[in-house]
Amino acid sequence: MPKKHEKNKFSITVCREFFPEIYPAHRSSKWSRGEEDPLTTEMRLFCACMRWAFNRLLEGASRHEIKKSGQELFGLNSRYADDARLKAQALLDSQTELLKLENEETEKKLGRARKKLSLAMRKLAKAEEKGAASEVIEKLRLAV
Repeated sequence: MPKKHEKNKFSITVCREFFPEIYPAHRSSKWSRGEEDPLTTEMRLFCACMRWAFNRLLEGASRHEIKKSGQELFGLNSRYADDARLKAQALLDSQTELLKLENEETEKKLGRARKKLSLAMRKLAKAEEKGAASEVIEKLRLAV
């Protein structure tokens, strides 16, 4: 049966260095680049896998295909390969959403521009009807 924690007890957290000077776990020389430390190697491979997964998603590859191929190509474990695919999928989804918003904003801008154009064309037509000065008509034509 687990012990119940008393409310007045203190807990102590010991700070340690996660990556000491000499790394206990070495990455295969197949994946590392020279004097690169294991964390940098892992980050580089994960980012490369994420970019690769993004392109495979654009091509329509399935989750399983991306996960298996990512593991083989980049030497990552199953979870890292799947996380790279998930980040790529999230990026793709956000870009799709942003594209929709961009299209809506562009439609609004186009509507405002058309409204300004029709207003300028009406002003030009009225000025020509009334026989306004050639300078005014030229300015209105320039606006149109």
